[in-house]
Amino acid sequence: MKRFVSKSFGLLMAVMLVGSILAACGSNSTGASKNGKVTLKVLDWNGTNTKETEKLIQETVEKELPNVKLEFEYINWDTDFSSTMQTRIAGRQLPDIVMIKGGDHPKYTEHLMDLSKEEFMNEFPEDIRKALQINGKDYAVPYTSNFQGVFYNKRIFEENNIEIPKTWDELMAVAEKLKKEGITPFTAHFKDYQIGNSFNQFATVEVFSKNPAWGDDLQEGKEAFAKSPEFKTVFEHFEDIYKYSNKDPFGVDFTGAAEMFAKEETAMWIIGTWSTAQVLKNNPELEIGFFPTPATEEQNTKIIMQPDHTFSGSATTKHPEEVKKVLEIFATNKDMAKQYIDIVQTDSLIPDVVSNVEAPFVEDINNYKSIGAADANVGNVQIPWPYQEQAGSYIAEWLLGKKSLDEALKATDAYKSKVKFSTK
Repeated sequence: MKRFVSKSFGLLMAVMLVGSILAACGSNSTGASKNGKVTLKVLDWNGTNTKETEKLIQETVEKELPNVKLEFEYINWDTDFSSTMQTRIAGRQLPDIVMIKGGDHPKYTEHLMDLSKEEFMNEFPEDIRKALQINGKDYAVPYTSNFQGVFYNKRIFEENNIEIPKTWDELMAVAEKLKKEGITPFTAHFKDYQIGNSFNQFATVEVFSKNPAWGDDLQEGKEAFAKSPEFKTVFEHFEDIYKYSNKDPFGVDFTGAAEMFAKEETAMWIIGTWSTAQVLKNNPELEIGFFPTPATEEQNTKIIMQPDHTFSGSATTKHPEEVKKVLEIFATNKDMAKQYIDIVQTDSLIPDVVSNVEAPFVEDINNYKSIGAADANVGNVQIPWPYQEQAGSYIAEWLLGKKSLDEALKATDAYKSKVKFSTK
């Protein structure tokens, strides 16, 4: 009997030991450590001063949520974000929190946490929420916005008595004057994303200003690139920029362009506010001005605004409560929001949060904002980024003499069948 009890006790202890090991393994697989801390993975595409922004976010979250640790992974938005998201979604490995660029949400809605009923979403004005909502639901915490247009060297403009152009023809007259003075008018970096980005800038002021539903009409077969005089104008704008840009723009990327502009080798750069931090890092003394990308018709010349950094939670996260608490910090902690935009040098979508950055371009942007802004997401949602990129490749082939303008437009139409459209 004693021997039987001894064996039974030993068997019981073995079962308990195996059970405890399995429990421990299960705990680690969900991101919870032995000390009770939860690790949340964050996918971040911000490329500006990432060490500083990560330190800021980590310290703020640690202070408010001592049991939560954030683990950041950085990727390049224009080259890696879409493919990375597709891979993670297919492998059911979507990180707990994802920074998504404003306008990209329709592609990932079914994989994101619905935040519509969360109290912290009431922090935002209705118009900001509507700009990012899909079918009336919230899937992201709005955080920053960028402004797009023409950044220019104030010294060069002043020394050459150049007035701010308000139409495309006036912009080309400025470029011609600068060229005659031996100054390269435009900064161009066609090696990476500039053609795709400028594609939507030009379309915003030339196409969507006249027909806000042009992309929807394209999807329904009512419009076509090759039959649109406005989109022909968009394509032709690239020929104008190419004519007045730096040497070998197809060999220059964003970093090289920022360095070139900072060294005052060019006078203008059609880009967005995300560029200024890199430029000023290269040349803190440079005086940068800003004006809206001129349209063919002056009444359509407006500053272009786009919700930029937003934060979403994975619908399949194993830590939904902790994710929501972190998202609440993004939505409500105005001190963190203010420090963030000062580091990244952009604008906040958090109410009453204003940057301390003092620069001529900031004053210019604020002045143009007060007049009224065009929403870049109108075009970004109707013509998704991959489609813009592909159109950009056809524009590049045309500029390099591999296609005619008509062929480039028709190729853009032909690619429509391969596009996965999303509607708001």
